Amino acid sequence: MTPWPVLEPRRGAVNHLRLSAGCVLLSALAGLAQAPPVPAAKPLTFAVASIRPSARPGKFPWSEQPTPDGETWTNVSLQYLAREAYGIQDAKLWSGGPAWLDTQRFDVSAKFDLAEAPQATLDQRNAALQALLADRFKLKIHREPKEFPVFNLVVAKDGPKFQPTKPETNRTDIVRGTCHVLRSRAGETQRQGCSMADLAEILRYSTGRTVLDKTGLAGFYDYELHWTPEDATPAEALNYSGPSIFTAVPEQLGLKLEPAKGMLDTIVIDSAEMPSEN
Repeated sequence: MTPWPVLEPRRGAVNHLRLSAGCVLLSALAGLAQAPPVPAAKPLTFAVASIRPSARPGKFPWSEQPTPDGETWTNVSLQYLAREAYGIQDAKLWSGGPAWLDTQRFDVSAKFDLAEAPQATLDQRNAALQALLADRFKLKIHREPKEFPVFNLVVAKDGPKFQPTKPETNRTDIVRGTCHVLRSRAGETQRQGCSMADLAEILRYSTGRTVLDKTGLAGFYDYELHWTPEDATPAEALNYSGPSIFTAVPEQLGLKLEPAKGMLDTIVIDSAEMPSEN
């Protein structure tokens, strides 16, 4: 059998192709060099803010009330505000700060220009609060990564036992985004439109360790969980309808809590001052 001929391009044609490709590449690079830089988005800041000593000092009652153009906090500490601002609630991940960090209480009202952010996200609001604390409380922090015992939240052998949130029920609010608490008390929670990161935070409160989402499940889900708190006495355990949290998660959600070690960001408060006058 006669073999098929091998067709080779002429050397001149090859050189022409290489030259053309080089010209195209140089033109593209020149275009990139001449393109104006894209300005970074301006961080959202509060246009006005009022900070006063609380009219009702003491730990309770306290409240946080988001509005379309800002936030109002009543009878809260700088420690509370800092944890909200940086999105880290676990007490063991914080250190430093003045003696009055959690004892002195404040009433805070802050508003931003609604024209700048008609639908400000939680991240934008937190960034604005960080700037407010740096300005008015002179709050200075730095981060230190440290290793801690953690739990990895992973998918169990038979897969998840909950359903994605239906589009028609996937509502969004100012603070929680899509995650809504339908029912919640010790040993019981029912959530709608929540992510696996939201679930990990619920499980942190129940296990005493940071829970890292390793499920690989994106999106939003509806789930319900019943368990008996680990610190419940035998008499208290009679008030709960579920098993331990470590049994309830696989049985009811199709997930698992696996003990592990993890590097976590801790926040050290270097300094803070009583707030400046309004």
